[in-house]
Parts: sequence; structure tokens; C-alpha cells
Amino acid sequence: MSARTTDVWARALTATLTTHADTATLNAARRLLTTTGTQLNINKGFATAKFPLADGRPVRPRLLVEELTEAQWDRIEAAIATHTPSIIGDHLADPDRTAGIPLLPSAHDLTHSCTCPAAPAGPCAHTLAVGLLLAERLRAAPAPLFTLRGRPYQHIKKNLRAQGHSTAAARVPSPHRAPTSPARPTADVAPFVPAQQPAPMPEPAELDLAAARPVLSGPLPPPPAPLPELPAQKALVADAAHRARALLAGTDQPTGTDTGSDLARFTALEHGAPFRQAAIDHLGLDVVAMGHLTLAHTHGGPAGAAAYLHRYTVDHDVLARAQADIQPLRPAPSATVECEDNHITDQAAGVQLRYGPDCRWHPYLAPYGPWQPVPGPDDDPAQAYRAARTAARAFRRTR
Repeated sequence: MSARTTDVWARALTATLTTHADTATLNAARRLLTTTGTQLNINKGFATAKFPLADGRPVRPRLLVEELTEAQWDRIEAAIATHTPSIIGDHLADPDRTAGIPLLPSAHDLTHSCTCPAAPAGPCAHTLAVGLLLAERLRAAPAPLFTLRGRPYQHIKKNLRAQGHSTAAARVPSPHRAPTSPARPTADVAPFVPAQQPAPMPEPAELDLAAARPVLSGPLPPPPAPLPELPAQKALVADAAHRARALLAGTDQPTGTDTGSDLARFTALEHGAPFRQAAIDHLGLDVVAMGHLTLAHTHGGPAGAAAYLHRYTVDHDVLARAQADIQPLRPAPSATVECEDNHITDQAAGVQLRYGPDCRWHPYLAPYGPWQPVPGPDDDPAQAYRAARTAARAFRRTR
């Protein structure tokens, strides 16, 4: 994508912000952007920044943007895929290209909120400065607008690629494909190991054998679920033995709180390897994503696997502190940092940090497209950022 494909978006947002703003407030907003190195945080539904007051106290303005619904986004993606799925730029400012749903917010879609002492009912200089800074970011990349409106740009690109591949596969015939053979039984495929939750033992009944036979007061409980097949039972026994040895040796890791984390641990072991495909099917991953899940568990344990599989809501102050900690380490300090759920993404550096349930930051790179976990999770986001940069240099040396 060229560096100037979203100028129309930037000009339109600037016009929306400035058309009804009074001159004094607008000039004050522009002075804020020229006198401070402001860092912009972009999240679903709002953009925020921090400015100092005259007495040194910080204020936190927010520009809130109306999010589009999931149904609206699905219609927009279908419309984009119909026209030019590989190009996302100024032409999408036309609602006719996005199923009649404007991507650019109007003045009615914007709400201004600020912690400054004399914040007016409408926009103040701080919230206008956030909007103008956002418009400037849109001149180079469309990602902030998609995140603000409720669907991250990376998700949209992935969905459009998937739609493009399925459409191409439907159009291109395969004349050299061998005739499809009848389906054969898959008796040699290892069955999936279900999570075993033993049923509680019933309390012993007190029977009076001398009295009349009691009559059932209700239906009997359903029979227990059938046991796993023999290969699965052997794998479960081997796994129990493996964990007992690790516990006695003091190297046992805590069990993951979710099925995905424990499957990452289980399939990485020799006795769990035959069930890898069953785990892939159960989790709905592809082979590459399953490999990344295994790496996440290798580098970060069960919490690393959970950070790969799931998103968590993190307090804004936690994200703000982490962003401030990594700011001196960023190769492009003025580029946008995206904060979404428990993810902090520095697209310019190709680095992402994910906050896990263990309260550590897990580093990620995207050397081949999707984000891939790398070694070095740490309580300190700066250390995790350094680990990601070190891994990036190692990737470049091996290419």
C-alpha cells in the first residue's frame, strides 16, 4: 500500500472536527500538537492521549467514536470483497463501496470527553487535538479507523484473504485432480482425548431390608459417559505418570485453566503427539496456528498459551503505563501504538506484547504475516519489548 492512500479520509475527519469548532479552541488544539510529543492510544470505540496543564498536572481527553455492529461489519467486508479486496484506501470513503454504511464517522458519531478543569459541553482544545492527531495518522495508514469503528484492521485483512482464497478456489477448475475415492474408515486415526471429569460418588443408601421394597420417586440418572478408547486411556496414564515425575522432581508446571492451554502442553509431549490433529480439530486451528500455540506454551507455559488463544480486558492505566515504559525503546517513536484488549501493537517495529493471566507481557513478532510468540515473557513490558526486538534481529540474520 502506498503512503498516501487515505488522504481523503484524513481530510474528511479534519473537516468534521473543525467545521463547527470555534477559532480560539481550534488554534489552542493546534498549538498543543506543535509543542508536545503526544502519544496517541487507539482502542475500540475511542482514541485518547495525555496533555500537561500549565501547572504540570496531566489531563486525559477521549474522542469517543460510535462503533459499527457485527452485522454492519459483515456487510462491509462482503462489499469490499466484491470490489477490490486487495486495496483498502480512499475509494472506501464512498459508502456505495461499503454496503451503504459510512466508515468515516460523522459529527453525530463523535463524543468529546476530557478531565480538564473547565471542559465545555462540546469539544475542548484537548479532545480536538486528539482528533487532529488521529486524522494525521490516517494519512499514512487505515488501521486506526477500523479499530475505532469496532473491528481491527488485521482481522479484516485476514477475513478478506480467506474470502479471496475461497472465491478463487471455486472459480479455478482442477482438470488434473484424480477422481475422488470412496471414503474409507479412519480406524487408524487417534481419537480425541476428552477432558475426564469423574462423576461424584453417591452417598451410601440406608436400606431397611425388612420393610417393603421402596418405589422409585423419579427417573434414574442417565448412565455415565463411555470411557475413552484404549489408545486414549494409555495416553492419559502416560500423562499422569509424566506429571507425577515432574511433581516429584520439582519441575511441574501449573495446569492450564482452559482446555486449549492444557492441549498445548499435552500435544507437545511424546505420548500426546498422536492426538495433535484431534486437538487441531477441537480448537478450530490450522497447522501453523497450532505450531504457534505450542511455541506460546514453550515460551510462557499455560499462561503463554492462554494469552495466544484468548483476549482479556485490561485496565487502561495498565496499558498506558506499559506504553510509557516501551516508548524510549521504539525505533519510530511518533508512529501509532494500537491498544486493544490485552494487546499493545507497534506496527512500525513489527512488535506486539500480550498481557497474560500470569500478569506478564508475552512478546510477539510477525515475520511471516501472523503474529508469532517469541521467547522472553516478563513482568516488565520494556524487557518483553527488548526480547521481541532481539528475536527480530535473529530472524533477519537467518533470512
